[in-house]
Amino acid sequence: MSTGVRAGQVETALLVTDYRQRPRKRGVTLERAITEAVVAELGERGYGALTFEGVATRAGTGKSALYRRWPDKMSMVADALTAALPKPESLSLPGELRADLIVYLETVAQCMLGPLGLGMRLLCGEVSRHQEFAEMWEHRVIAPWQSLLAEMLADAIARGEARPGALAPECVLAGPSVLCQRFTITGVPMSRAEIESLVDNALMPMLAAG
Repeated sequence: MSTGVRAGQVETALLVTDYRQRPRKRGVTLERAITEAVVAELGERGYGALTFEGVATRAGTGKSALYRRWPDKMSMVADALTAALPKPESLSLPGELRADLIVYLETVAQCMLGPLGLGMRLLCGEVSRHQEFAEMWEHRVIAPWQSLLAEMLADAIARGEARPGALAPECVLAGPSVLCQRFTITGVPMSRAEIESLVDNALMPMLAAG
């Protein structure tokens, strides 16, 4: 009895996943799937090779769902990273300079774990080749975290814990720069003990009031 299936069609059907046969994602579920897909594609392909088609396939949706939300890859990636990363305002800071620095840096280090960390590491290596995206990355992702650190230092100055010069750009950037340089070179985030050592041996001597 003929099934109407030609040779090779069964094998093809088993090898190819057709997202259209799955339950259709909507709303928050779809947004989460897209965010996870962008992060995973970044980690596997990097920014330059990431495509709408690849993200749509991994997210289990169609490209039209992406184009309805974003005009280009740049804005899609920026939104996905913003959604995947913790919000700076969500940090619970103890209100003491040393403890605040440790919480801040450990939160940044936690973002370097798993697929998100891998994607960001590859992205950091590519960002200089994509100037428009670099500017959006700086504005959307980096600037809010730098602003939080500057606010932390300003509060410490007001409490008398930090010296007035602690708000100089080189002081604000020192901790995150060491953290990111270590991760970019080795692919391994700093541990809690290493962060405490960085704070105690470098940041506090540089920032603390005399």
